[in-house]
Amino acid sequence: MSPSSPSEFVPPVTSLPYSELTIGVVRETYPLERRVAITPQNAALLLKKGFKRVIVEKGAGTEAQFTDQAYEKAGVTLSEGKTVWTESDILLKVRAPSFDGPVSEVDQLREGGTVISFMYPTQNKELVEKLATRGTTSFAMDMIPRISRAQVFDALRLVC
Repeated sequence: MSPSSPSEFVPPVTSLPYSELTIGVVRETYPLERRVAITPQNAALLLKKGFKRVIVEKGAGTEAQFTDQAYEKAGVTLSEGKTVWTESDILLKVRAPSFDGPVSEVDQLREGGTVISFMYPTQNKELVEKLATRGTTSFAMDMIPRISRAQVFDALRLVC
């Protein structure tokens, strides 16, 4: 059976200019994870591209040897973790947000927001379902192919 119109199954899309979007980066909570989702240098590039602001949780880069002062020098706003979760239109993480245990990072995500992370969606169907119930758009960096054309999006290049 075919739909009566092609737009019948297309969800509404709201596009916003970069100048209205806030990028957020939180401290990784996965045990022994030392990486951070963005370097101060790349945060400065996002601001130069015109994003409204980049907010980083205080201490998020410490394990990766990026100081809070380096992020401040790049123009980043440092904040408490809860603020980063609730005020970010696009949240960057190395590891997928947690959804079980004492603190559910999925529940802290802004409803209708976007998260970019290593997700491994075929192995984490329950995570994908929980993100979907919150209206979250998610990008699984591990699903981006490692081919020449996609090299600028290569997960190993983007995550520090």
